[in-house]
Amino acid sequence: MSDRWERCVGISFVLATVALCSASSLVLQDPVLAPKVEGCDVDLSKPGEMRDVLSNALTLGLQLSGDEVRVFLEGERKRAGDGGALLQAAARHFAKDRAELSAAVERYRHCNCKHPLLPGQVPLPPAIPDELAPPPATTDLIVTPFAKDVLLHVVLHELGHALVREFDLPVLANEEALADAFATHYLLHQLPERAEAVLRARVASLMTEAREVPRAAWPVDGEHENDARRAFCIAALAVAVDAQRYAKVAELAGLSEEAVREAQDYGAEVHRSWRRTLRPLWMPAGELSREARVLVSEEDPFLAQLAALGLAKELEDALRRFDWHSTVKIRFEAGEGTASWSRSSRAITVTSGYVLRFVEQGQLAGF
Repeated sequence: MSDRWERCVGISFVLATVALCSASSLVLQDPVLAPKVEGCDVDLSKPGEMRDVLSNALTLGLQLSGDEVRVFLEGERKRAGDGGALLQAAARHFAKDRAELSAAVERYRHCNCKHPLLPGQVPLPPAIPDELAPPPATTDLIVTPFAKDVLLHVVLHELGHALVREFDLPVLANEEALADAFATHYLLHQLPERAEAVLRARVASLMTEAREVPRAAWPVDGEHENDARRAFCIAALAVAVDAQRYAKVAELAGLSEEAVREAQDYGAEVHRSWRRTLRPLWMPAGELSREARVLVSEEDPFLAQLAALGLAKELEDALRRFDWHSTVKIRFEAGEGTASWSRSSRAITVTSGYVLRFVEQGQLAGF
């Protein structure tokens, strides 16, 4: 009996030791806990940064569907308390071994860094093929002033996301509402000569989309507020600066006289907060960032009009106002889709299909 008991104890000890060693090995492989690299600011304990590296690890490393990965990471990032929780959720969702996924993340950890790649690290390919289908022929289409104006606000909205991610700005409420507020604030204070036309176009665009469904069906879930609410908030920030000058913007969004009076109060606080937040992010007076690029597809004559209309120059000027620590790009590309900011590529991408959508909206809105 004693010998049998001793054998059982011995076996239990061995199994416990193996389990302990395995757990220790997993911790060492966990990219969240990996030691810092000199000159590198990647922090995978942050859900946003873990999402960007996970996207590359899952799509490029493990060859999973880009669309499925994108949808999962966008939703789960908002729920995950930290990068480790997001990594664990991804392993569970995609039925991957945690150690295998951790190793893939580690291989792509530094793919966007400026320092030399470390042993075992994988660089991004020269061009990552996006899954956008070619758009219909657009040679005979014209980018209207309305579409140009809407696009300026849309891209500034995405620039707001870029500022949050690249400068680690605090997100104290809905980030989509924050990005709309940044775009509106920037126009009103940095491009006042363009602000009225752009805000009228953007509010008209949003109200056109809102009216595509009955008011009772306006969505109240998700991160994006419904289009009518977005239009209201943009107009409120405009009248907070000058109620008379932006009266037409308020009218398009349906603001009452009382709503205008209230907006002048709370809107002033929003603008003051943005001034204080942006102050340390500007380039020194008289200087422009060299880490800014605006790229317009030369193969698409429809998109080429954006340069001729001056929109590309307007956006480049805005981008170069900020003191980026690495290259940030705005890309106009042929294809279907919308506009989005990607931390992994540090780029805002706008598709020709989205530009066409605003051309059509302008016709519907009578602009």
